[in-house]
Amino acid sequence: MTSRRIPTTLIAVAMAGAVPGAAHAVRIDYTIDAGYEHDDNVTLSAEDPIEQDIARVGFGFALEQASSTVQASMVGRVDHRRYEDVYGNLTDRMFEGRLNWMVVPDRLALVVEDSYGVQTINRTAPGSPDNRQQVNVLSVGPDLHFGFGPARRGVAELRYINSDAEVTEEFNSDRVLAALRILQELDATRTLSWNVQGQQVDFDNDEFARDHRRYEAFVGYRHLFRRFDMTVDAGYAYLDYEDGQTRGDPLLRAAFGWEPTERSRFSVALANQFSDAAVNALDQIDTASGVPASVLTGNTTITAYAYEQRSVGVDYTYTGTRLTASLNGTAQELDYVDETASGEESRGGGATLRYRLRPTLVLSGSAYTNRSEFGAPEGRTETDRLYAIGLAKEWSRHWSSNLSVTRYERRSSATVGDFEQNVVYLNLTYRNR
Repeated sequence: MTSRRIPTTLIAVAMAGAVPGAAHAVRIDYTIDAGYEHDDNVTLSAEDPIEQDIARVGFGFALEQASSTVQASMVGRVDHRRYEDVYGNLTDRMFEGRLNWMVVPDRLALVVEDSYGVQTINRTAPGSPDNRQQVNVLSVGPDLHFGFGPARRGVAELRYINSDAEVTEEFNSDRVLAALRILQELDATRTLSWNVQGQQVDFDNDEFARDHRRYEAFVGYRHLFRRFDMTVDAGYAYLDYEDGQTRGDPLLRAAFGWEPTERSRFSVALANQFSDAAVNALDQIDTASGVPASVLTGNTTITAYAYEQRSVGVDYTYTGTRLTASLNGTAQELDYVDETASGEESRGGGATLRYRLRPTLVLSGSAYTNRSEFGAPEGRTETDRLYAIGLAKEWSRHWSSNLSVTRYERRSSATVGDFEQNVVYLNLTYRNR
């Protein structure tokens, strides 16, 4: 495995604590857990499933830093599994983080973003342990802030972006992104922005991918009401390939949120834009959910090809004293610019429920289904269903345990066949807070 990107990730973490004055405001939460897992189909095989008892140990952390000099938000986790046989010992790792270091107050900042995690090698095959790879996308560069008055300000951004996959080497690239943004505060609740940006994409292996430039120009509008908020970007995007091909399309991104009560929230997100796997990795960085409970295998297709993304997502959450519930649904279509790449369409939805039976005892359940259709050359349809139920017990302020049962089903139109998997997992966790 290529590990040259890992030190850069560690540097980003170290910077948050090394900047003068940062140590006084940093908060670090972490968990250490160990457990036992029984898997009745560890290879996710349609025929002759293999049962395994697996010993697991993990470490996760969440770091927050908020000062006038440094703003940082980082989460990470390491999961180690020891199988009886078949796979031996495996270690999965993930890290997501953003760091903004104001080198010159109100003028010059250094910005670092990193997305490092596990993805499938073959997107259309089951995510078994032999179909995983580590993927890293790093973005680093300066922000130059300037002002036109008390209500109007600007920022010029320059980024170097590197994408690196352990196995899918055609994904590897070096990029340079430059952007200019002007933000106008209309009043205390409304902000208007003008944005122009361009990106040069240079792939390591030109035999599999085409170097190109991506240009975007859009107007952004943000409005915050007492119980309603909205963010809209509208403009135009253009792809310019070195072999002469060009493609342009309207750009639209919108997000709406509504809180009818203090405990309920509805949200809707829409998108019509150009993207690719590397850009998507940086866009999906999420550090708001605290210490990661596990290292999940992502479902992004790791390729070098750019695509037009059309998507819609809806979500509802309810947060009560004892009951927490959520419902969500998504629909997405990826239209790849390169004819050799397979287009994708997916639709899915899910629900989660957590109920506090007692002050120290929580029952949880979830259900999720997703249907994905892949065009030529794969020409196949996959339907995934995941059901889970869990019981968590808090023994003290720092110690807790959790028992979970998970069932995963896949129905496939391909000759690989259908399969089911049942997993039982019992663990003990220590939290520092």
